[in-house]
Amino acid sequence: MEHEVEEMSLIDMTNSLKVFLAEFKKKWLTVCIIVFITSLMGVIYSFIKKPKFTAVSTMMLESSKEGGSMSGALALASQFGLMSGSSSSVINEDKLVEIIKAETIIKTTLFKKVTIDSTTDILANHFIDLFGYKKVWEKDESLKGFRFVNTRDNLTLKENGVLKMFCTQISLNSLTAEKAKSGIITIATTTESESFSKYFNQYLVEALTSFYVDHITEKGRKNVDITQKRVDSVAIALKNSEFTLAKWKDASNQLVKAQGLIEEMRLRRNVEVCNSIYIEGIKQLEMSKFNLLQQTPFLQIIDTPSLPLDPMGIVSPAKGAVMGFIVGGILSVLFVFVEKKYMSLKLEVPFPKKQV
Repeated sequence: MEHEVEEMSLIDMTNSLKVFLAEFKKKWLTVCIIVFITSLMGVIYSFIKKPKFTAVSTMMLESSKEGGSMSGALALASQFGLMSGSSSSVINEDKLVEIIKAETIIKTTLFKKVTIDSTTDILANHFIDLFGYKKVWEKDESLKGFRFVNTRDNLTLKENGVLKMFCTQISLNSLTAEKAKSGIITIATTTESESFSKYFNQYLVEALTSFYVDHITEKGRKNVDITQKRVDSVAIALKNSEFTLAKWKDASNQLVKAQGLIEEMRLRRNVEVCNSIYIEGIKQLEMSKFNLLQQTPFLQIIDTPSLPLDPMGIVSPAKGAVMGFIVGGILSVLFVFVEKKYMSLKLEVPFPKKQV
């Protein structure tokens, strides 16, 4: 019984396929028109579609291990061979990947001045010219002829609004950043302009490096500045004390009385105190500098983009025609199938007769 059911089902499927092929042959003209239109659209698409260019940079982040208040002394000791082993490790790649798409980094990059197509301007204005905004904004009175004319720190509300929009679009559509298990970070910029992709990627890496190093070493740099100011102040006090002592000796004419001896002892004491403080300050300054040096991360740029870049997404007319042919064939099958089903349902469900 089951064998008979399976045989009947197979016969039904075969008959349905024959009916469908017969219907498909009847609609050959419609099928040819659909396939021709989609193939033509594929060829037109191949001429309209612009290739995209991807600029890629790779880097590796390394930094010395933190060693507390003695890290500067440890660095100094390692220079004299008193320590063995490596004192560096890869750190904070995840944080670095996250801040690549930060608005601050992209804004800094967009205000770098470069020459593209014989025109020297900031990347933000090149972005307007290269990607159709200038033409689109011709219909908008508020943005017609818009250009960035102020510096990044003195933007108008309109300039800041447009810049924010650019940052969002670049972050979402043109910029990717990935970290491999090995710790190598890959930064890719993809646009329809070969030059823009290259320069934007190049200056983005520079802005990222500068921001990250400044952020990591901010505390250390402040310590060095404070210590330097104190050392300079003590140096002035020491110089004044030495000058006062020399002046007193010149005025005494080698005649030293008891009161003069006390004055000389006081002046010498001031010089010795200032000298001790100065020597200690110099030690602290050098320690701070070594500490800052050890805290400074080392960003090693492995690869940088260079022209020419390889185009991506190029569709030849032949490939476009084949793609259109395949799409047209699928649409033709769907069209015939849906029409046949519709006609079958129309015959099965009679229209209600009108009552007289």
